[in-house]
Order: sequence, then structure tokens, then C-alpha cells
Amino acid sequence: IIDGDPATLVDLSIVGAQVVSPTILKPNQRVRMSIPDGRRTMRFGAAVAWASFELAKSGPHYRAGIEFFEADPEPLRKFCEARKKT
Repeated sequence: IIDGDPATLVDLSIVGAQVVSPTILKPNQRVRMSIPDGRRTMRFGAAVAWASFELAKSGPHYRAGIEFFEADPEPLRKFCEARKKT
């Protein structure tokens, strides 16, 4: 969730994420990001590092790289490891 709007998480690390969103995302835009992990929701400040507009069969959307500012790396690391593909 980015600024209260749903987004699809494409890739995630302890320092940032790639997302796809129907909501406009612009480089240098400050955002609040939330990632639910079942037991709790991780919330932190972030900024859009890069963004591109895409036209897809599912409709127009924005693909963006998000840089985290206030994220606790340990819960993010555990979240990533729990969902790592083998």
C-alpha cells in the first residue's frame, strides 16, 4: 500500500522495492508505504527513486522503484527470506 492506495509488489529488498501502481508515482515523491505480513503491517517512509508509465492489457499503470528511509531492516529481511523462491 502506497499513500493508502493499493500497489503490486514486484521486488523487495531491505533498502527498497519495485512496485506497479494504478496511482501516479513521480520521481522524488515522498510516500508512506505499508506491507502487511500476516501478523502485523510494516509501515515506513520512502521516496520514489524512478518511475515509468506503462500501457498494459490490464490498463495503464506506473512502475516505480521505491527507496526506503525509515524501514527497520530486520523485519524486511525476514519477510524477504520467508517468500524467497527456491
